[in-house]
Amino acid sequence: MRKTIIFIFLSLFSISLFCQEFKVNVNVSTQIQGQDRKIFESMQNSLNEFVNSRKWTKYNYKTEEKIEGSISINVRERPSQDDFKADISVQLRRPVHNSSYTTTMLNTQESEFYFKFVENANIQFEENTYYDNLTSTIAFYLYYFLALDGDSFSQNGGAQYFQIMQNIVTAAQKCPQKGWKSFENTKNKYWISENYNNSAYRTMHDAWYQYHRLGLDQMATDAQSDARNNIYLALESVQKAFREKSSLIAIQQFIDAKSDEIVQIFKGAPENEKERVVKLMSEINPSNISKYEQIKKSNNQSTNQPIK
Repeated sequence: MRKTIIFIFLSLFSISLFCQEFKVNVNVSTQIQGQDRKIFESMQNSLNEFVNSRKWTKYNYKTEEKIEGSISINVRERPSQDDFKADISVQLRRPVHNSSYTTTMLNTQESEFYFKFVENANIQFEENTYYDNLTSTIAFYLYYFLALDGDSFSQNGGAQYFQIMQNIVTAAQKCPQKGWKSFENTKNKYWISENYNNSAYRTMHDAWYQYHRLGLDQMATDAQSDARNNIYLALESVQKAFREKSSLIAIQQFIDAKSDEIVQIFKGAPENEKERVVKLMSEINPSNISKYEQIKKSNNQSTNQPIK
């Protein structure tokens, strides 16, 4: 009987590990003096459990398939016992096949992030129901992780998660805090969702697949020229979206995550490839022309490649 109970426990434990989608570290910090640190530890523990223990999709993820990233909340003010003002930073990472290299897919921040947190209260979330700014924001970025990861492995593979992001945005229109409404600015969660759910900018989905599955994942093979060409085609897909609307937050976030990596990838390319990628990147990211000029100044050495 005891062996049977142990077997059932281990089976349920292994199923639980198999199902969970994320391996995301949530960190809560503060520089506020004279505060009881217990509330921030409690917040961090609750959010880590919310992110990494909850079932977010209908799919089962193996340990090596879990999506890796980090969410950092730096609390700057505590106006009242349950009210907080913070900055939040979000990063998504993806391992590259047949290599030890990990590529950054998202590296973004929000300032003036206001939220409530009640210690020991249950964290509630439903995609079509708004409960509070903290859980809606965390869930939004987790589905953004799933969406970008899905797009990077198959064409339009993140579509269902981009739709869930839209559902979260729609439900959060009643939120009194900033970050969810179209009229506030063009760089918030509303516009992230809009960009990826708008068919006018569908080439951004192509870009994630071309860049990662057809590009980076092939860099470890001998056909590096083919992989680089697919990465260039991904940048052309971004360029098409840029020519539709140059101010898209989706483009800015792509560039923020990839600009340094693009420089490293093309440093070892033939001169004609260097010329065309510098020209393209100078169009879609003119404020960083000097960065891309480094590509042309480099020697054609494969040791400059970031994928090993």
